Amino acid sequence: MHNSLLQTTIMSTRPPNNSTGPFDHLSLRYLRQALDIPHPSDEPFVFNPVEYRVIRRAKLTTLTMAALLGVFGGLLLYLPQYTWPELFSHTTIGLFGNTYELPLITTLYTLLLVYLEINLLLAINGWGTKIIMEVCQFPRAHDAQYERHLQALATAAFEKSQPGFLRFGIDPYLTMPRWGLTLFFLLNIIKASLTALIVRFIAQPFIGQPASDLIGLPIYALWNVWSSRQVLHEAQVRVMAPITIREFVHELYEEWGKNDQFRPLILEALQYMSILDRPYNYAHFLLTETLKDRFELRSETAIAGMFTEQAPKAPVAVRRSLERLVVFSALIDGRLSRLEKSRLHRLRQIGFMTYSVKEVRQMSTDYNQGRGLWV
Repeated sequence: MHNSLLQTTIMSTRPPNNSTGPFDHLSLRYLRQALDIPHPSDEPFVFNPVEYRVIRRAKLTTLTMAALLGVFGGLLLYLPQYTWPELFSHTTIGLFGNTYELPLITTLYTLLLVYLEINLLLAINGWGTKIIMEVCQFPRAHDAQYERHLQALATAAFEKSQPGFLRFGIDPYLTMPRWGLTLFFLLNIIKASLTALIVRFIAQPFIGQPASDLIGLPIYALWNVWSSRQVLHEAQVRVMAPITIREFVHELYEEWGKNDQFRPLILEALQYMSILDRPYNYAHFLLTETLKDRFELRSETAIAGMFTEQAPKAPVAVRRSLERLVVFSALIDGRLSRLEKSRLHRLRQIGFMTYSVKEVRQMSTDYNQGRGLWV
């Protein structure tokens, strides 16, 4: 993912070898290989074979370590309690004349394990995220205002009280507060514990308590893998989105920058796809800001509910470009939500959409696999 205009600079920007960890040595070796290979025809928003191979290896390593951490954490939780049960005996506490037997030691031990697991997950995923972003020279060659955009996203998340705050803390240089990721991993550990508890409750009458406890180990591993995949996916979107958006908006502007039939419908399209309602989403925020800046638009010009009435009346050429914008806005964050699927289905019903469901899904798959978003 190297822009040909920045190739000379990129080739001379070799990563510092200031780490002694085996995983860092491995990652730096592949990172140097990626930076030493020329990419004369490489699109800046498409992974070339070397980048794809390095990123895939980093993802597999991250997910494997997260899975092993889940299994190992489960073993550390259960095995000591069976090996040294006297250490985990209940504590007798008197309160208001009543006596209670509480598992205080077990609770404190569990909290310690959760604390350690969250910090190890942060370190593991931080390493995976760092490799993805450094291989692609992000944010230096992709989003010159990355820090300002992150600050704007944080403000939007607080104001909207939306779950977008879970996306924060993904920073390649680990200089941003990690409270978003910490809370994200904590919630997923709680979900894993509840899932394991349900499985144990169902299985215990048939196989006994020790075996039912061990059944929960794969559950912890799967939840760790799922949460780590979410983090790596978000990191990749932050890498892919800026240049993809820049190229797409530039192309739209070259064709429709002065067209009075197309320009008023841009924000209508974003409003219809609920893009304007999710400013805490990095890709959506960047798309909205880029369109506003390039086409000189103001948010108050968008009227909710007017797109399905106005767009079908536009000329065919305008409708096709608006369709591209609608599909692009739905796919740029790497996730096709239920709401977006519903809105696209509605546009097919009124005859506005020409892209089939299969074509949209294929575009989404290509984008998520680093082959670019070609709409």
